[in-house]
Amino acid sequence: MKRKPTTPLRLLWAALTAVTLVLLGGQAPAMASLPSDYSITTSVILHGSSYSESYSRTIVIRNGRGEKVGDGEFRADPLNGSPGDALGACDDLADGLGVEIRMDIGSSSGFYSTDRIASTRGRNSPTCTGWVTGDIAENTPVALKVCLVSGSLEYCSGVYYARA
Repeated sequence: MKRKPTTPLRLLWAALTAVTLVLLGGQAPAMASLPSDYSITTSVILHGSSYSESYSRTIVIRNGRGEKVGDGEFRADPLNGSPGDALGACDDLADGLGVEIRMDIGSSSGFYSTDRIASTRGRNSPTCTGWVTGDIAENTPVALKVCLVSGSLEYCSGVYYARA
């Protein structure tokens, strides 16, 4: 068998893989799309006159029987006693899976990187997190995902957008 030449790119890839496995304790999380019979619905609250201004988003997950599994919410501005620039997650169904909402702040490059998480991982259902907050500059775009999680298993939605 002929050995492929070692290039700087191959060495970098090998080093990044090794570092990632060390940081994750030797295990990479098993991320997958939500099961095909699960559905996602979203709702939006405009805080201005258009989507170019700040707006909040709620992402709801339902299972194949139509039961609400849980939801994740981003609140751009204070509303009904909740703070602004805040994430919250609720797990409504005792199915062994927690609910996480993940946020990428300032997402515009097409590359998703989680900056903030609200999670019910490891808690008994039904339960909701408190608000996870931190100031975000006005009108900053944010990308959101909601995931069902258990141990290293993750089932995640696609990416949805809002604006701080």
